[in-house]
Amino acid sequence: MDALQGFRQELDAVDEELVRLVARRLQVCDRVAQWKRENGVPMMQPQRVEQVKRRCAELGAAQGLERAFVEALYTLIIDEACRREERIIDG
Repeated sequence: MDALQGFRQELDAVDEELVRLVARRLQVCDRVAQWKRENGVPMMQPQRVEQVKRRCAELGAAQGLERAFVEALYTLIIDEACRREERIIDG
């Protein structure tokens, strides 16, 4: 059981880092939304969304992750970013 507890602690630490990184990414998205609002740039940039998903799927594949998993993960992240961006842009 000691090994299992060690794995759980390691997973907890990775989860904390992962959540911090997602929060940091969304904070940058918030700044982008504010800039778009100030400069009259439309919220949705479909070509950028696809570019990010494709790039991250490639990065994930290089780390042994399934492309479909990474694309699904980034769909969730981008959906949240868009929700926040819309709130900021619409004021």
